[in-house]
Amino acid sequence: MSLNNYAKVIVNIGVTVEKGDLIKIVFSPEHLSLVREISKEAYKSGAQYVSLDVRDSEIEKDRVRFLPDEFLDVFPKSIIENKLNDAKSGYSTITIVAPRFSDMDSDWEERTSIVTKAKSIAMSPIRTYGMDNHNKWVVVNAPTKEWALQVFPDLPENKAIELLWTYIFEASKSNEPNPVSTWKQHDSTLKSIAKKLNNYKFSGLRFISKKTDLTVSLVKNHVWLGGSETTKDGREFMSNIPVEEVWTIPNKNQVNGYVSITKPLILAGQTIERLKLFFKNGKVVRIEPQHQVVLDFLQTDNGARMLGEVALVSVDSGIAKMGITFKSTLFDENAACHIALGQAYINNILDGSMRTEEELNELGMNRSAVHEDIMIGDSTMNVYGLLDQKEILIMESGVWKI
Repeated sequence: MSLNNYAKVIVNIGVTVEKGDLIKIVFSPEHLSLVREISKEAYKSGAQYVSLDVRDSEIEKDRVRFLPDEFLDVFPKSIIENKLNDAKSGYSTITIVAPRFSDMDSDWEERTSIVTKAKSIAMSPIRTYGMDNHNKWVVVNAPTKEWALQVFPDLPENKAIELLWTYIFEASKSNEPNPVSTWKQHDSTLKSIAKKLNNYKFSGLRFISKKTDLTVSLVKNHVWLGGSETTKDGREFMSNIPVEEVWTIPNKNQVNGYVSITKPLILAGQTIERLKLFFKNGKVVRIEPQHQVVLDFLQTDNGARMLGEVALVSVDSGIAKMGITFKSTLFDENAACHIALGQAYINNILDGSMRTEEELNELGMNRSAVHEDIMIGDSTMNVYGLLDQKEILIMESGVWKI
């Protein structure tokens, strides 16, 4: 029953399927049972067609291992053209993800970084089109054997997968008697917090903890969002399930200080437990300790070293209370305040979709082929809003104070 409820949440809250909608589901082979439930619910809600896009982690690892050297930094243009055509045809996208962990030794790191960078740059038009909210989209998690054993390494495979499903159902409210109604109430709560923050019209934020001291200027006419969003033509959707954050857009040129990660960062399959980033005039200028995969990421393009998002999450959020590090950005970012390197969201600027690229750049919106969330919040963090040379307490010890 919970699997069907989860599918209903994804269809009715995530991409809010309406009569005639075109739906694309991106998934791994291990997620087929969920995909079938989603497809059934989508058609019951009036979908015109459900298209399937299968990705397999083992095949992708084999591509890194055996791809001829001359193709390492090449990604087929036809794939991008097909995906962009689907997007412009109006497909709403449901992406089912699970983190991937590399079992290859350090000799393969360089090949992995080259392949990852090439794909990220090639996919940039698709990412931008999606993050500019032309269509409805949602990202959700579902277990894989690989991920479950990373979270619960002491359990047998079947028990680890079963327990991970239990947490996903709880976080997605799929265990509720009426999950769709519960989600609408939760959406209202997040929007109430976003409204309070918007009313202040802060010029910036300051994050202070035992491990972080960062000052972030906010774009003029920035907008705080929480919960559901709208497409350019006004259709509602929920881009992440679960979601516990409210977020807005920093000025990419005015970020200074340092941050330390409080949740693992997974890049190119590598798990990074410790990392400190130093910012000056918007850019990451130093990292400690040195990690080659992080350095490679920062060199993706000019925007990869700059911020595209700042998000606030209380340490008493439902996911934080679970007390588990999921090693999945979708879950861990909803348990801690975070920043994101790379591409910004146009909906975080008032009338952003009506502005030219020159105007958006002038305001300080970041553009990049990547978007990577980095968790920095914990129970020692205070967050202040900067207003008329005053600091207004927003969060104390990781908990809302507004």
